[in-house]
Amino acid sequence: MVEYKKKEQILNKVFAALADHSRRQMLARLRKGSLSISELAEPFAMSFAGVAKHIEVLTDAKLVRKVRAQDDGRSYRLELENQTLEEASHWILYHQEFWTNKLASLEAFLEENEHEPTSNKSRKRN
Repeated sequence: MVEYKKKEQILNKVFAALADHSRRQMLARLRKGSLSISELAEPFAMSFAGVAKHIEVLTDAKLVRKVRAQDDGRSYRLELENQTLEEASHWILYHQEFWTNKLASLEAFLEENEHEPTSNKSRKRN
């Protein structure tokens, strides 16, 4: 039960992080490789503090990780982290398959009943 709650908390953080357009754009920029915080912030019209808050949400959701820069050892670079996004993808796929199967069953049922003759008896009216 504890493990299930942990997974639910992680999924909540991932989906909350992905709900914001700016954060999704940041993730898209990181697909090309690691970036410093200032490099990541460059195209966004927001304060450094605003960018830092977005990065905090992304790191808390484990979508991004901070790695010490090799050149100076003091600054950080940001990289994509895949684990939680993969878990969210599995969750979506599981539910997509469930609903696809339910809709296919409903469609088959409707098609089957479409060809059955309807009763000619009319309903009694009061």
